[in-house]
Amino acid sequence: MKIRQDVADLLHAGLSDREIAAQLHVDAKATVAPARAALGLPKARSGKKPASTLEEAFHRHTQRARDGHMRWTSPIQANGAIIFRWRNRNWTAYQAAFEIHNGRPASGKALPLCGQAQCVAPAHMGDQHDRKARTEAAREARTAQAASLAVPDKVIVDMLTAGHSIASIVRAHRVGPDRVREIRDGLGIEPHRPGIKPEAIDQTFRRRAVPTEDGHLLWPGTDYRINTIDGAAHSALRFAFRQKYGRNPIGKVLPGCGTARCVRPEHVEDRPMREALDSQLATIFGSAA
Repeated sequence: MKIRQDVADLLHAGLSDREIAAQLHVDAKATVAPARAALGLPKARSGKKPASTLEEAFHRHTQRARDGHMRWTSPIQANGAIIFRWRNRNWTAYQAAFEIHNGRPASGKALPLCGQAQCVAPAHMGDQHDRKARTEAAREARTAQAASLAVPDKVIVDMLTAGHSIASIVRAHRVGPDRVREIRDGLGIEPHRPGIKPEAIDQTFRRRAVPTEDGHLLWPGTDYRINTIDGAAHSALRFAFRQKYGRNPIGKVLPGCGTARCVRPEHVEDRPMREALDSQLATIFGSAA
């Protein structure tokens, strides 16, 4: 038997079949009584009993809506406060709902975060920490959207025509995937197909290296390895060096421009080039001294 969750909640809260039927507008004999039997719960004793738990006291004043929200069925004060009494203490419905769902008291004021006025669904409550987190997330989303709009279409077009996937463009420039997809469809470019494709190493280099507006060429990630279709492995930095200087580098190749992960051929240097530069600087500063 499939048991409605709202019926089960009120049965566990200790309400009688008649009370549950009145709250949920269901038939006590056809819906509530069979659910009680299926759950193995005894019949509720007659007469008004004090609630044994906060959750039980709370649910005596609530009614679940079909859209997931929950409304308060008892009177609401003129100033809009929703208050009930349990164990000689006044509780606000929002405080109780938050504590029921989270197992701890709310930090500061508890309020519904679902946007539904006077909703008391426990899962919809948030305290000041939750509101701060939502505000920060919204701020970050606005910042990311602004950054996305600041990236010119040409940068996205160049990467798409070079064979980059939507995911790689989003990672490189923090643009929205919908914007990249719209530009790709407007250009009539087929969706990116993952996996290694038969292509020359220079094609792989151009496809993976990401150009920036200030003239650098960034390699995605800190692993500079290029795996070609024939199973060989190459270093993107060493390949860039050979492209510029026509020889194999000596020692480690690093970006001389000071920009991390830059593989622009004009910006890379090997060990002798760094040593020569260090020697020149030492001569200059030595002469000045």
